[in-house]
Amino acid sequence: MKIPFFFWALLSFQMLAAQDADYNAWMRSDGTLEGFVVGNQHFTYVSDANLRDKPSTQSNVVTTLPIGTKVEILERNDATYSLSGVTLPWVKVRVLMAGKNRQEGYLWGGFLALASIQTPIEEYTPNAGVQYLTGVSAYDEAKHEITVQVRIALNGKELSKCTFKTGGDLSYYPEFEVSFEPLNKVKAVLMVNYYYPACGYASGDNLLFWQQNNQLTKVLETSSISEAGQFYSTETYLLPSQRGGIGDHILVSKDMSEFIEKGDDYERSKQNIALILYKWTGDKLLKVKELK
Repeated sequence: MKIPFFFWALLSFQMLAAQDADYNAWMRSDGTLEGFVVGNQHFTYVSDANLRDKPSTQSNVVTTLPIGTKVEILERNDATYSLSGVTLPWVKVRVLMAGKNRQEGYLWGGFLALASIQTPIEEYTPNAGVQYLTGVSAYDEAKHEITVQVRIALNGKELSKCTFKTGGDLSYYPEFEVSFEPLNKVKAVLMVNYYYPACGYASGDNLLFWQQNNQLTKVLETSSISEAGQFYSTETYLLPSQRGGIGDHILVSKDMSEFIEKGDDYERSKQNIALILYKWTGDKLLKVKELK
């Protein structure tokens, strides 16, 4: 039996997005941030990550782990290591990989994906077995800016990588989703957002296309910020597979509103709305029309 592509795209989107929570480095079940939690499982998101016998770059290397290796957190160590402004703890892990005999050792937290999705190996699943991984490779505290990396891997080999800068810091929640869309020469669409769930904190949704030639490209970034009772500015996008979507197009809506206090309530004093239509040519995303 064949499943219509449109139905499968929606089903895949919901299924893959739900997996993210299982491998989130920072979010606990009560909604607070706590970093690497004992008992949680994570994936390495760099090639040849050194597993060491002690929490130090000067200690002996037990083995090297290929990208996408699953590990279980056994202990979060007090020792930290900094690289390009990123300071993260060492964690003791157990390797959950065939052939590694459940080896144990220490990994620097910067070698572990902060959010990961693995495509189920099923008959109708696009890109079966592929792993989508994201982490932070640099942090500029003065600019409140993080350098995000997104990597795609299969069977311990990196297939593609994209690096870009966006607003945020290491305490932000990583939100990561994958969708399969009816877009020309696109194998998968990835949505990456590092955000903090509070007023006054800006967040940006980064849209990446993984193309047939294995190139992974950031094609769009939308942003949102709000301050209770004062204003909000939000940008959202509509993908082709979503209700009202248009094939080979991305529709972005912008809404900026300001409010004034009136009695016990707030009244909108200003609002600007815009719609922007982008077309995917198979190589790039082009702006074709804007309505205000």
